[in-house]
Amino acid sequence: MVTPAVRTFSPRVVEGSSDAGTVAWTRAQLAAFLGPRLDAELLARIGVAFEGNRLRGAYADPDPTPVATLRSWDARLTVPGGDVPADAITGIGVRSTHRRRGLTDRLLSEDLGAAARAGAAAAVLTSTQGALYERWGFGLATHSRRLTVDTARARFRDAGPRGTLEVVDRPDAALALTRPLHDRARRRHPGALERLASQWDQLLVGAGPWNGLEPDRLRQVVVWRDDDGRPGGYVVLRVEESWYASGAGTLGVVDLQALTPTAYTELWRHLCSQDLIGTVTWSDASVDEPLPWLFTDPRAVVLGESRPMLWLRVLDVPALLGARRYPTEDALVLEVTDPLGHARGRWRLDTHDRLAPAVTTDAGEPDVRMPAPTLGSVVLGGVDPRVLVRANRLEERSAGAAARLARMLAAPSVAWNGTRF
Repeated sequence: MVTPAVRTFSPRVVEGSSDAGTVAWTRAQLAAFLGPRLDAELLARIGVAFEGNRLRGAYADPDPTPVATLRSWDARLTVPGGDVPADAITGIGVRSTHRRRGLTDRLLSEDLGAAARAGAAAAVLTSTQGALYERWGFGLATHSRRLTVDTARARFRDAGPRGTLEVVDRPDAALALTRPLHDRARRRHPGALERLASQWDQLLVGAGPWNGLEPDRLRQVVVWRDDDGRPGGYVVLRVEESWYASGAGTLGVVDLQALTPTAYTELWRHLCSQDLIGTVTWSDASVDEPLPWLFTDPRAVVLGESRPMLWLRVLDVPALLGARRYPTEDALVLEVTDPLGHARGRWRLDTHDRLAPAVTTDAGEPDVRMPAPTLGSVVLGGVDPRVLVRANRLEERSAGAAARLARMLAAPSVAWNGTRF
């Protein structure tokens, strides 16, 4: 049996179509995820969205279609008080005839190594099988939850409305308004990512590889402005269920970003006050959404269970820990075990200078000991180290060290990433 060869390339795009290698890669990636079988012309247009990305594939020559795939790109990841360069990873798939041959390990290990050499502080991914990636050092860092609002019970506490709302139909106009709003809003949530142009296109228009690039004609973009006309938030929504059968349809929130409490309230007032709508849902809301507190009866909102969202792999400990800010002044030695070597070592984290925390190697006795996935889970402040001590995922080597680490890593807002990729 011939071992497939791993190759990495960047898509070439000419006159709105990608090259043959990208077409073959895209066909393999869709097949691995049980996606639709599409013709080469459509695949070439889908591949345009991957321009600037890194495509990795395992090839069983002479077949030009890879038997395993991985896609990654350079991203900016929000951390408390700043952001860092990160390697965003998606599209990991293996042809059903080539499973259990170590192809994912080869592709992912090569990608992580290249990202570390290029200066990425971390790698991130979202996955329905996220636990699979702990073996490569990824730790669960953020959660999301589903919200469901019964509009018949949704009575707002405050008087309104305030400001103005605008439905933006043209994608270019919608992008010009929503992109800067998201860029400001995402800096409040550790774990949030800057979005690619192709991600914005799919978000605002709804045209992606899974629907053959057909636009979602049930999708709408609404922007809220304050009394001075300044944009303060937006919501991308779609009709999930028609009103025709029951007289009360369902709206689904695709994305909602607000810079102020007033913007947040007025966007939800708009969603909940529409005629012919009985229910509003949001599948990827933050676990700390203030929505129930807007209503006289908080039971108008049904809070779903929290679900895993973003998995984080630390590639450069000093770069990642040194880029974030800390609410307390302290110093601890962290010992990190890492079979792949990227985060391995004993690291002294000193936060006495809150504007310039120091992260250095240290040969002394550690205060806490943890594997790389645990460091990925706690570094954004979304998981309490004391909880992981109780789960035997973090070892406390000096008395009270886990509590001290929890206070050091506490973030000003809950870690959240609202963008699946």
